[in-house]
Amino acid sequence: MTLPRRAGRVHALIEGPVTQTISGGSHPPLALMAALLLGAACNAAEPPPAFAVRTADGKVVEGPLQVLTPDWSVRVGAGDGERVAGADVLTVRRAGRPLPPLPARDQLLLTNGDRIPVVEKSARLVGERLRFKSPCLDDGKEVGVPLSAVAVLWLAETASENPERLRRRLAAESRKRDVVLLRNGDTIEGDLTGLDDLSVRLEVNKEGKTVELGRTAAVALSTDLAVPPRPKGVYGRVTLDGPDGAEGARVTLASATCDGAALKGATAFGAPFSAPLARVAALDLCQGRATYLSDLKSLRYEFLPYLDDRWDYARDGSTTGLDLLVAGSAYDRGVGLHSHGRLTFAVPKDARRFEATVGLDDRAGPRASARVRVLADGKALDLGGDGELAAGGAPLSVGVDVSGVKELTLEADYGRRGPVQGHVDWVDARFVK
Repeated sequence: MTLPRRAGRVHALIEGPVTQTISGGSHPPLALMAALLLGAACNAAEPPPAFAVRTADGKVVEGPLQVLTPDWSVRVGAGDGERVAGADVLTVRRAGRPLPPLPARDQLLLTNGDRIPVVEKSARLVGERLRFKSPCLDDGKEVGVPLSAVAVLWLAETASENPERLRRRLAAESRKRDVVLLRNGDTIEGDLTGLDDLSVRLEVNKEGKTVELGRTAAVALSTDLAVPPRPKGVYGRVTLDGPDGAEGARVTLASATCDGAALKGATAFGAPFSAPLARVAALDLCQGRATYLSDLKSLRYEFLPYLDDRWDYARDGSTTGLDLLVAGSAYDRGVGLHSHGRLTFAVPKDARRFEATVGLDDRAGPRASARVRVLADGKALDLGGDGELAAGGAPLSVGVDVSGVKELTLEADYGRRGPVQGHVDWVDARFVK
């Protein structure tokens, strides 16, 4: 009989005394032994993780995730559970657990926003495809992705810039040529011709140049021929947690299923994906009922400076150029504003609701404060409070009716402490039809 790891210790404790008793001629009750072993095995079994499913109607259904079908429908909860049609699902997230930070070590940043951890020195260039190994794809076997889908291959930090800010900048900016960033902060521009576990090779002014991989911090691909790998219909975006090197991964899934134990599917570029549910932090559906503000072009942005400072708003990031971090969770989607800033969007004609979570960025500082408002065609909506945000306080959950509204404005005004550290993140900001 093979016992779970924690049960093994109980078995070892039982085995010694039982052997001695038997050798002395006395036999313990077999039923007692079986009960002890069964109890140890049951204690070792981890309970199924609980997930919170948010629907397009603003409802939240919570419990173990039993099933995910190819049409993105889910069944969640104890017993027979509750079925939520795929057309109604917005997000499926671990209940009571923060969203993990984005990866910081070796990784691929794709043109669709994916962040895929890469096994060290496994990336190599084969024709027009980048081959690599990842702990979250095809059981760690080598897979391939078109170069047109790759924005950045990140290998190490540089001596010149905050690594988080640098990754975001490289993923967002336009480039005519491929760029190799060295760990000392220098850059080399050219056309990428080779990559393996030893070196990066480029053609620079019609001459070949080789750079040792150990000197390379990142390879940023030209954006001229970039093609984001994005399915045509509804797709999922999974966030992984766990201690196996894949923590923080954000991966687009063109298709997925779940049997209550593991999430399986295929990425947008065709690589097999599989992960135990215990490692799944979130599965968000895109191109369905929700339209995220960061996918829309704003009508206007207004900023009223306190002195001579100027702060722009940010898509899918904080106004400081870093990742969105609110109440311990790292979010992929949202907009960052600094007080006093106002950002206005046209409301899609089929939108019924607007929802978001708004809070001060976790890195804003201990003196941070702001007051937020949401305006529909210039009229402030009731958010259920005064909209005051303070350092260390809980974020505000926003859900308002926008039926018939033409323009929606997000405002971050000065808080009790004025404009100091007024970095406001509107995360999961979306119109819902």
